Amino acid sequence: MGRGTAYAPERRFFRDTRTGVEGVQLTSIPGIHIKLYFHVNAFTPDSRTLVFQSFSAMGRDAKVDLFKVNVDGLGLTQLTDAAEAGSPVVSPDGQWLYYMCQGELRRVSMTTYEEHSIGYIEGVRPSTGLSANTAGSTINASMSADGAVYFTDATLKSGRRAILRYTTDGKMASVIYESDDITHTQCEPSEAKVIAFQHRPDEKHRNIWLINEDGSNLRPLDLPYGNGHWMWLGQTKRIISNLEKRCNGISVMGERDEKPELLATGEHFWHAASSRDGEWIVSDTSWPDNGIQLIHTGTRKYKPLCYPESSNSHPQWSHPHPSFSPDASYVVYNSDRTGMAQMYIVRVPEELKEELRNSGEVEHPYGKANG
Repeated sequence: MGRGTAYAPERRFFRDTRTGVEGVQLTSIPGIHIKLYFHVNAFTPDSRTLVFQSFSAMGRDAKVDLFKVNVDGLGLTQLTDAAEAGSPVVSPDGQWLYYMCQGELRRVSMTTYEEHSIGYIEGVRPSTGLSANTAGSTINASMSADGAVYFTDATLKSGRRAILRYTTDGKMASVIYESDDITHTQCEPSEAKVIAFQHRPDEKHRNIWLINEDGSNLRPLDLPYGNGHWMWLGQTKRIISNLEKRCNGISVMGERDEKPELLATGEHFWHAASSRDGEWIVSDTSWPDNGIQLIHTGTRKYKPLCYPESSNSHPQWSHPHPSFSPDASYVVYNSDRTGMAQMYIVRVPEELKEELRNSGEVEHPYGKANG
């Protein structure tokens, strides 16, 4: 079987026993099935179809393929059958899935499954599988809003880390920045003129850095004590960052802000993802695990959406990594609650959204940043 192969549905319906939220377990075959990373676009713009990663076999170095499935669990179809399928992202128009294969940017049609080679960069180290921890190797990809430019990070054959930039017309492909430590690369979604990436913390405990789209003007975002999990807050040109446990919350900051704003506190939020419009945040929690929390950025109120019951252990596929559909009506997440890594999706109840929207303002010790 290969690219374009359709499979029988594996869906299982469920209701969260504590919140009552209804959902679908989208994958069930014994194996490792993983949603795309929380800051990567996995959905078509109509919020009906999403892409995920799947191990081709039960093995530590197994090849990874990309599949699509509808939010109702139907339409399970294989999209790739390549030596490597890293750094996937769905194009803004939903027509293409872009991915990396050993330095080559490829795209495959989401409907006809035809595949094209877009560009190639010499000297990129191949990745043979996702292994236990995928962060910074095959998962970070983003695109400009018009789909004209693709960014990802990669390890070079020299051992250095790099940010790669490809134009999707095939005319340009280049390394725009190198360092000894680069992960979580993502372009600012409204204009793609600024690229953010993570580096190990500096002496001021800052670990988010910014560069221009051509790799110039390196500078830090003056937000300390992030736990390494962060994302652009919609098109506000601000970044939300989960904080280390001792700080216990989620901060938001833009490059022109004087200081971070503490957006939510009271839980050890772990991985937080923004909705497209920046109105909502969804975050898993850990140490202790108090479920996936839905947060309204205006009122700063939050409540549990569901409880993934995952082990939250070292392998990335045991981390829920929740994220929204484009219309914020669904949240998709990982869980190994069955003993195998599977992918789940829940519908966000409108009554829960209204409850959080109408909860009123709350005060936080850091106050608001000045823009």
